[in-house]
Amino acid sequence: MKEKSQIEKNAEERQIELLSTALNEASNAGGHWLNAAGKGFPKFYPRGVAVSPFNGLFMALHSDRNGCKTNLFTLYSDAKARGTSVREHEQGVPFLFYNWNKYVHRNNPEDIISRDAYLKLDEEVQKQYKGIHNREIRTLFNIDQTTLPYVDKEEYDMVLLKDGSAVERGYSEADERRLHIRFNDFLLKMRDNLVPVRSDGSGMPHYETDRDAVYMPRQRDFGHYNDYVQEALRQIVSATGHQQRLAREGMVMKNGMGPSEDALKQERLIVEVASGIKMLELGLPARLSDKSLELVDYWNRELKENPNLMDALEGDVNNALEVIHKAERGEKIEYATMRNRRQTSDMQEQLPKHFYVADEIRKHPNKEDRTIVIVIDPSSKSADVILPAGASPEVDNEVPGMNKARIGRALRREGIENVRFFNPDGTWGYRPDDTYFAQKQISLARLKNWALEMLSTLDITPAVKRADEIGFDQVQMIQDDKNRWALYLKPEHQSGYSIYPDKDDLNRFFSTLKQSMDNIENVRMELAHKYYALAETQPDLKVDLFSSGAQDIDLNRIQRVSVFKTKQEGTLCVATIDGKKLQPRSVTRQQWQRMWVAEDRAKYKCHLAATLFADVLRKGQTQEVTAGKRQEEDTQQQDKDKNSKQADGEAQKTGSSLKELSIKDIPEQMYGKYEQIKEEQPEAVVLFKHGNNYYASMYDAETIANELNLPPSKERVPYDANKIILVFEHDNEETRQQIHALRAYVMDCDGMSKAQQNGPAETTDEENENEQRPTMRR
Repeated sequence: MKEKSQIEKNAEERQIELLSTALNEASNAGGHWLNAAGKGFPKFYPRGVAVSPFNGLFMALHSDRNGCKTNLFTLYSDAKARGTSVREHEQGVPFLFYNWNKYVHRNNPEDIISRDAYLKLDEEVQKQYKGIHNREIRTLFNIDQTTLPYVDKEEYDMVLLKDGSAVERGYSEADERRLHIRFNDFLLKMRDNLVPVRSDGSGMPHYETDRDAVYMPRQRDFGHYNDYVQEALRQIVSATGHQQRLAREGMVMKNGMGPSEDALKQERLIVEVASGIKMLELGLPARLSDKSLELVDYWNRELKENPNLMDALEGDVNNALEVIHKAERGEKIEYATMRNRRQTSDMQEQLPKHFYVADEIRKHPNKEDRTIVIVIDPSSKSADVILPAGASPEVDNEVPGMNKARIGRALRREGIENVRFFNPDGTWGYRPDDTYFAQKQISLARLKNWALEMLSTLDITPAVKRADEIGFDQVQMIQDDKNRWALYLKPEHQSGYSIYPDKDDLNRFFSTLKQSMDNIENVRMELAHKYYALAETQPDLKVDLFSSGAQDIDLNRIQRVSVFKTKQEGTLCVATIDGKKLQPRSVTRQQWQRMWVAEDRAKYKCHLAATLFADVLRKGQTQEVTAGKRQEEDTQQQDKDKNSKQADGEAQKTGSSLKELSIKDIPEQMYGKYEQIKEEQPEAVVLFKHGNNYYASMYDAETIANELNLPPSKERVPYDANKIILVFEHDNEETRQQIHALRAYVMDCDGMSKAQQNGPAETTDEENENEQRPTMRR
């Protein structure tokens, strides 16, 4: 989760303070905790713009806390612009403002567009995108906290008559009747679109998860109509948490067992807050039930100690009320399974059809053998007869031995009522797709006198199954390197790929995984079929999470990769690149998981090494690219100094024997010292001096090229870590300064001195005393 700013933390503390205070005071107010005065739902003044449920909650709590007569709010700048400024020393309420200025594709997180681009899309295409919210904290003030009541009292009095408390509005019996009509209409919409609401004689209101129904006692069994309304709302809010809707943890059975005690208590808080906000929408006061009053201390402690509870409460409350609002608008709230099946079926209609069965059938009708193919549908008592080529289905156009009237009579004697005739191809060709043949019987037959002789049957089960329902070798949720969840699919006989699911499907998958393991396989396959159909209709949604994605890296330079876990350092990756085994680098949990899911594990490990050691691989390629440029610069320098040019020619001549020389072929004493240095300090740079030139192994040459931006002055040759090449020409002051900058070990091939054997070249006593031997980082 993204770390909150200090402004967001302060806003959350203020929200917790308002909610905790209201819950604490409920026990002394007959259970009433919200909107005791019966004000309307909070809005912006004077435009009347509505706010989200969670924002409305805290605006109303703020209004209650300060004794305001309305739930109308304004920004400080807007109040000042109207000439009704906020009074001194007034504390506002935080407002969570979401700026929807970007939109992301629901199944492709990389596809992000601006709001302007989104508005230009067709309505159907817009449904494939969702807004990316950027949360900002604004501060609102109630109009009673401004100078409006003093600056324009007439306007203020009119506002009270319209949006004030029940007393200010003059609540009457007519208002009570309108409330009854409004709530009865609400219950009818819930019954039709969300959950059945039934009468129950037990006197105990409850929601049954198994039957997915709300049971309410008679209205007269409640002391007050408001109590009846809120209890019905509590049960309807509970219904939104059903496994096939929002799948809240406190509403889901786990392997036949009820939710945990903590989950039940949190669910109770969601129900009380959401039903309270819905009461606020109706302009009614909200109160806590007797059971909920016992949980106030627990809730307040959790609100203060659990840093994620407020965010979870915001999401759960807003989602629950959004489901109810959809049902109010007449939208049928389908079970998630039914919705996914419908979406899958719609997408499957767009998939390419398969005609394996029809192609097989056309091979069998034969005029010489007088054989025909009969496709019988027992359920509809119909049959399709495929005649050989040249036998027209038209009347009076017969082939000897294949009279259509006789065939029809023979089939009717077997109970077939409707018979149709076809050719293998052409105008009367028979070519239904494979799904057509489900539950049908296909036989090769011959007309013998007045009866049909069945010669053989055609087994079409595999083809129908393949066309009707794809099988999967693997279905797994995996994470990419940005911690985003993707669904990995490996269809039978096909290559695997990943696709990013919708947020609703992700929530349902993980809630099912966490809460009811016995149902997870059904959900897994349901999502697999849905996103397979989506990927087939929109192939650009397929993503590959098993490659490095780097186009500029030569994977052939990676010889060996090993990935393993350690107790101290976690998961590590060791790679051998260009013949040199590199130091291990850390592997993330997501990369480790993908390794075990990958079809080709060895290939994935190679790509993983390319990702982790990309800097090493790119350095080697940079050296080769710049080598030609360095050689050209050296040639120009030789032209300027003829004497140097002659010396250079001699140096090249004497050094040519070392240009492609193996390190192991240098003098034994020198090679032993080289091995010792590399063993003690693997990243140290070692130079070999031969004549007036300096040579280094290809691996050290790579470091020199990158550290000093001086590529080796030699022609490009195949990379070999065991060869030494020319890196510096001439033994002059400039060369020695460059060697000094590298703090490299220098070994004289023509006769090493003791000082050169024991330490870095060209270092002063002061440097050796104050500084340990540095290592070159590659």
